[in-house]
Amino acid sequence: MAIGRISGPLLKSNLLRNGVDLAFETDLLYLDVTNRRIGVKTTSPQYALDVQGVARVTDLEITNNSFQVGNVTLDGSTGTISTTAQEFAIATADNTIVGNRVQVGDLELNNNFIENTNTNSDLYIRANGTGNVNIVGNTQVNGNLHATGNISADGNITLGDADTDSIFINADIASDIMPDADNTYDIGIVGKRWATGRFANVTADTLTTNDLDFGNINLISVPGNIIYVATNGDDTDTGTHPQDPVRTITKGLELAGLGDTVYIYPGQYQEAFPLNVPVGVTVRGHSLRAVEISPTSGTQSNDAFVLQGDTAVEDVTIKDFYYNSGANTGYGFRFSNNFRVYSRSPYIRNCTVITKGTTISNTDPRGFDSGDAGRGAYLDGSIANSDSREASMLFHAVTFITPGQTALKVTNGSRVEWLNCFTYFADKGIEITDGVAGLKGDGKTKIKYSGLTGSAPTAGNTISQYDANGTLVTSATIESVDTNTVVIDGKSTLFTKPGSRAKKTVTAVGNAQIVTTGAKKFGTGAGLLDGTGDRFSITTSSDFGFGTGDFDVEGWIYISDDVGTETLFDFRAGSNTDNGLHVYFVDKVPKVYIGTTEILAPAITLANTTFYHVSVTRSSGTIKLFIDGLQQATAANTTDLGTTKPLIIGSKFDGSTSDFAGRIDDIRIRKGTGVSSAPGSASTAAAVVDQYTVLKLEFDGDNGSQAIVDNDTFIQDIRFNNGATATALTLIDLTDFGGEIRSIASACVYGNYGVVGDGPGVTVYAIGMNLAYIGTGKDVSNDTSAVIQANEVVTNNNANVYFSTVDHKGDFRVGDLFRVNQETGEVTFTDAEFLFNNNQGITFTDGVNTTIIDGTKIESGNIRISGNTISSTSGDININSSAGTINLLDDVNITGNLDVSGNVTVGGNITLGDEVTDTIQINAKIDSDIVPALDDTYKLGTSALNWSELNVGKVIVDELTIDNDTIQSTASNGNINLTPNAAGKVIIDNLKFDSNIISNDGGSTVLDPSSESVQIDSTGALILPKGTTAQRPGTPATGMIRYNTDSNVFEAYDGKWTELGGVYDDDRDTYITPELTPGADDDTIRFYAGGSLVADVTANRFDIKKLEVDDISVSGNTLQTITTNQNLVLQANGGGFVSIENFSFNGNQITNNVDGAVTTLKQVGTGYFKIEGQGGFVIPVGNNANRHPSPETGMMRYNTVEDRVEIYDVGGNWVSVAGSTGAVTFNDAEEIAIKLALTL
Repeated sequence: MAIGRISGPLLKSNLLRNGVDLAFETDLLYLDVTNRRIGVKTTSPQYALDVQGVARVTDLEITNNSFQVGNVTLDGSTGTISTTAQEFAIATADNTIVGNRVQVGDLELNNNFIENTNTNSDLYIRANGTGNVNIVGNTQVNGNLHATGNISADGNITLGDADTDSIFINADIASDIMPDADNTYDIGIVGKRWATGRFANVTADTLTTNDLDFGNINLISVPGNIIYVATNGDDTDTGTHPQDPVRTITKGLELAGLGDTVYIYPGQYQEAFPLNVPVGVTVRGHSLRAVEISPTSGTQSNDAFVLQGDTAVEDVTIKDFYYNSGANTGYGFRFSNNFRVYSRSPYIRNCTVITKGTTISNTDPRGFDSGDAGRGAYLDGSIANSDSREASMLFHAVTFITPGQTALKVTNGSRVEWLNCFTYFADKGIEITDGVAGLKGDGKTKIKYSGLTGSAPTAGNTISQYDANGTLVTSATIESVDTNTVVIDGKSTLFTKPGSRAKKTVTAVGNAQIVTTGAKKFGTGAGLLDGTGDRFSITTSSDFGFGTGDFDVEGWIYISDDVGTETLFDFRAGSNTDNGLHVYFVDKVPKVYIGTTEILAPAITLANTTFYHVSVTRSSGTIKLFIDGLQQATAANTTDLGTTKPLIIGSKFDGSTSDFAGRIDDIRIRKGTGVSSAPGSASTAAAVVDQYTVLKLEFDGDNGSQAIVDNDTFIQDIRFNNGATATALTLIDLTDFGGEIRSIASACVYGNYGVVGDGPGVTVYAIGMNLAYIGTGKDVSNDTSAVIQANEVVTNNNANVYFSTVDHKGDFRVGDLFRVNQETGEVTFTDAEFLFNNNQGITFTDGVNTTIIDGTKIESGNIRISGNTISSTSGDININSSAGTINLLDDVNITGNLDVSGNVTVGGNITLGDEVTDTIQINAKIDSDIVPALDDTYKLGTSALNWSELNVGKVIVDELTIDNDTIQSTASNGNINLTPNAAGKVIIDNLKFDSNIISNDGGSTVLDPSSESVQIDSTGALILPKGTTAQRPGTPATGMIRYNTDSNVFEAYDGKWTELGGVYDDDRDTYITPELTPGADDDTIRFYAGGSLVADVTANRFDIKKLEVDDISVSGNTLQTITTNQNLVLQANGGGFVSIENFSFNGNQITNNVDGAVTTLKQVGTGYFKIEGQGGFVIPVGNNANRHPSPETGMMRYNTVEDRVEIYDVGGNWVSVAGSTGAVTFNDAEEIAIKLALTL
């Protein structure tokens, strides 16, 4: 670098002259002129060149023969190195310096070589500490050069000595790359071009290309030319000078190029529509109302301006064109086919579009009803070039007057900035809808997922979504992937995200609680409602506002009380007539009402103590009731069920009546879906939380707990065909098909609709928008009654429209949930929660009274409400009701004193005191019965705290009545039991009752039944006094009874002591006993005489050695008369028989009692049978049929048919022995008969 001159400031500020000496920066360089010395970093040089510090010289030449460094001298004339020190040392003993070679260890310096003598070992040149290794002079590396640290080169660098060498740069370049000379060197040459160059900005004088992707390159950063247009111009002129304008805008656009502006002078211009604005061209009118543009005849149904990217239209009014519905043309602004946005989107500023219909009248001066007035703008992103940066357009201070037509329509991924813009009389002021083709004609659906298990999906895989029942909902092929994201080619609308909701707060009122014992359907518990003031309450929420859409309200119920009206679900808000769903039972028969209108009344009666699944659902305008999966009733119904509702489970909406008694489980409320057909049976598993679920109660908790948790955990079923799964879809991006509008401080006035969004790919942010007289159409009378507020913002098919608006009355609105009525000041929140973030709060005042609301309190006058506390900042708190009644619907806790000057009526339970140290003082008289809530449960007083006196007319304790001087059992034949505690006794006068002992410490105990008797009626036993003979009473009285332990018998006193324990003689050797030993219980009575057993009696026999009864003696096996020759008579009584074995004796008849048996008279030896008497002997008589079926030889009978006596012979025949056919004489027969009779 050469220095041409030293500037004045350097001479003045940085040089110091001391006499003839010259100093730079004091001692940086000091010239001692007097001594002709130069000092560096010293002002007193001692040598010709005195350097304080290190001097580094690339080439050092010494002209003298010797050179001294410290105590070492190099003598050039002798070629020696000498030292004044005692020795000149080399580091180790084996290092040598020989001639032109120096060797130190493995390091050898030989001529111009420094090498490592150890084969294949590395050579290290290393500075000490942080010092550097400096190589001075040119350095040539014949091998490879590898540096692990940084490389700095202060001079020129030449990389490669031929174009066959290659340079590889793996690192990032962290600096500018500047050429050494301007406009001299190339990057790339013909035949060797860089594949892709990516730059934030490129500035070039000349750019020549066959195919260049401009990306984000700024091509219009350099201002261009101005083409002037004037009504007095000529299209043959150049248009490049204000005095040389062209006549038409069309010509100006033909002449304009990238970066140029077509400037339009004031005037009315009739142009052939459309006006095609090239890339990068701005059309600017002189002023908005000074430049009017209308179409020529024949082009009135064409578009006005058709725009490429990076264009602008400013300060013009466009008018008098029409809409062609067949060709969809007739817009003020639209994109050009295949347009590209290179850097900036088209910009429309300070423009007005004024159109009207072809048919006008006095009542319709703008042709609103014609349906063909020109439209404002149509932005279709599908016609964008695939290389376009985006499909967007910016509107600033633009007004569209398009009677009966859409002012701004956006679709297929277009994006719009809408700033300070107005629409008037539009059918739809802003309309944004989902298209089909999508952005650039190749729309994509982008899906983000979370909770991946398995390998991430890749392009070509499929993604599938299943519902909660495992049924396939939709599936698509993945075109490309990114982190946790898949891209689907085309529009896929069936994929859904899980519903996002906050947990509902469930309040258990009364004794409503979780019960884990007894009947429950699923999980560990069920909800218990006792039918007396119990309910589960959920505050108002938009999730319960079903509108006219589908819903499903379901759960399991278990009825324990089968009578009366019992409510299951009540969605009514504050009144019986509110259009809210009401599901209840009348004597176990289900009813479904909306308000007070009956919807469903099925003919089914449920049973007690049985779980039933109840589902009330609306699907496609039909409400149905299912019990255990079977349809019980149905009715067409599309009643609007509102936008927000509360929910009471187990009671009427106000908790006043219709309390449900029983159990509930697995309650699920779903919004946006219904059950269209009967499942056929009740589910065997708990309901799942799906994307439609807004409430899920499972009652799984601690027994008796009132903490009811809403289960909001929803896990989606997402599957990929590579085996991976995901638990949720976090984003379904369909903006390629819908679009986005950001509107600030704009307005839609008159017309039919304000902002209309249709489709899930639609997003609108409308901030500070004025929606005035929407729904009035063409009417300009400002009749507020004709306004349709529902038409101000319309969202269909899950479009996303976020807005804050002011309507024709100045009423402020944020979305659908917050409204402020400007006229009345009324603020309406249509959701259950209002959050106001302001540290200073809100102050309301009328000039005298002040109310402050902030995040911690509401303070009005002397009343403060903070958290859950109402307090007074000064004085008492007065609560007054104009109706005379103050209703406190939930629990009331008073920590101080409660002073009531009037009457107190409490309809629910009362708890007085929360500690045993609390006291209750009753000064008034009690004017009613006092009845306990539960029978035989509660006490009056304790063992330590007794009531002093009980003064009552009658006391009834269970079945015992104390009335006047009478204690009586009210139970039929009931006992009266007096029982002391522990070792205590019951004492009545002198009688002491101790357990089962009645005693008299002062004398005899007398039971005096007067003229009646003393009865001991028991199945137990009576213990009499017992003792020895010596212990008998000294003065016995007649009637005494005791047990003598000496003789072991009972004894009584009747003037003398007589034994009662059996029949004994005096010496006790003759007696009767019922058992051999006490307690043997052998059921035998024994008779003893003289100490010997003579007889015993059991239930089956009487055993005695000899029995004599009158004149009959029974001994051994002999029954005989005692008196000699006395008859022994066995005689039955009346018609009875004397039976011996099988024979019965009755009068003169002996009968064998066995039917069909043979009666045998058997003689022994030579004995025989003899029948004495003079009468006769009758043998059996009968006819032939009466013969014995099995006759024996010798059998005889008289045959009445054959008139003979017949006998059964050895031949097996009946033969005659006597009679008219007999073969013997009468005498023979007589003799035979007699012999036979004797034989028998």
